[in-house]
Amino acid sequence: MQNGKAGKVIIIGNQKGGVVKTQSTNEISYNLQLLGYQTLMIDFDSTSGLTERIFPGEIPSSIDVDPMGNKFSPGPAHAYQLFFPDTEVRPEALPDGRHIFGSTNELGEVNYRPQDCVFDFKERINSLRGQYDFILIDSAPDYNNLLIASHIVGDYLLIPTLLEKGSRIGVGKQLNYMQRIRKNYNPDLQFLGTYITQASVQSYTQPLLEGYLTAVETENLKRLYEILEEKNYGEDKVLGLISWVKNLAKEAIELSMTIREYSPTSKPAIQYQALTNLLLELIGGKHHGSK
Repeated sequence: MQNGKAGKVIIIGNQKGGVVKTQSTNEISYNLQLLGYQTLMIDFDSTSGLTERIFPGEIPSSIDVDPMGNKFSPGPAHAYQLFFPDTEVRPEALPDGRHIFGSTNELGEVNYRPQDCVFDFKERINSLRGQYDFILIDSAPDYNNLLIASHIVGDYLLIPTLLEKGSRIGVGKQLNYMQRIRKNYNPDLQFLGTYITQASVQSYTQPLLEGYLTAVETENLKRLYEILEEKNYGEDKVLGLISWVKNLAKEAIELSMTIREYSPTSKPAIQYQALTNLLLELIGGKHHGSK
């Protein structure tokens, strides 16, 4: 490929909102970039959470040409442009070296287009693969054109989840959709695993199912194992836990920083680094990057 890039696409998604997938996309992509991997993010959530987190003051004109106008005016760095065969596409470059295709709430208009637009998206992504080591898609939490498109181009699926009922049910739904799309469109899509976000750790010295977490979260973890078993996956598909540290993520978000930038020695920062390293091992990459 051009520049020797692998162009691997990782989908980060769960069919339940509020499971920290946007923060995860930001943290993992940042860690990959620091390791020397050229990384692209695509914001596929029509709430534009990732875009607003990266650009908390004003979204650049490369994403929204005329934010105060009376009609939708996406720029070349808007993810919407990727669904057409002949639009100008050019991601926004960030100071840390990452690139992003952002979104605004009009991105949802993709879901009203004929479904074959997902194949235009696939062609656009294939043309970009050679420029990047990794492309991370912050996936939509609904079954629609955006989700189908991400799964058609995806090499790997990664599912963050809280340890509560709605989130673990969302894991099962996401796996159902993955298996359906893999059967019909993308047989090479692989499930990397799931990981726990905002975990309430009771004691770091106790075994995982015997007092490490609260009693309620321990029970939810056991039921998550059951969901994975129903899909023919083992407990090893739970890749790790990200501890919940009160106010840390909120403070980082308000400063437009990743947790690693804001507090590099904190538990969540270290755990996200460990998760990133594990993902590279599972994919077959190297911790020092591709440069």
